[in-house]
Amino acid sequence: MLHTVTRSPFQSHSLTQCLQFICPGDEILLLEDAVIVALSKNIYFDLIKNIGVKIYLLEADIIARGLQDKCDKDIDVIDYKGFVLLTEQHDKHMKWS
Repeated sequence: MLHTVTRSPFQSHSLTQCLQFICPGDEILLLEDAVIVALSKNIYFDLIKNIGVKIYLLEADIIARGLQDKCDKDIDVIDYKGFVLLTEQHDKHMKWS
């Protein structure tokens, strides 16, 4: 399953709710304000870095927020084409907002 999270964890509980339902083989895409999670040295980054599933960030949202050089390098950054490919790879999709 692909989980997409769109809201900052500092404004919403959507990320923590998402993490409660993660299963092996799932993947998470952080979009919009949720990309702030990838800033190392915050409590939410510590939550996601060792959960055992693949996590992606949408490049356009990182750039829009000026975070290009501040995001952790261990999280994969994808463009819109990668976003489409990711959604095609998953039969099920859950949006957390």
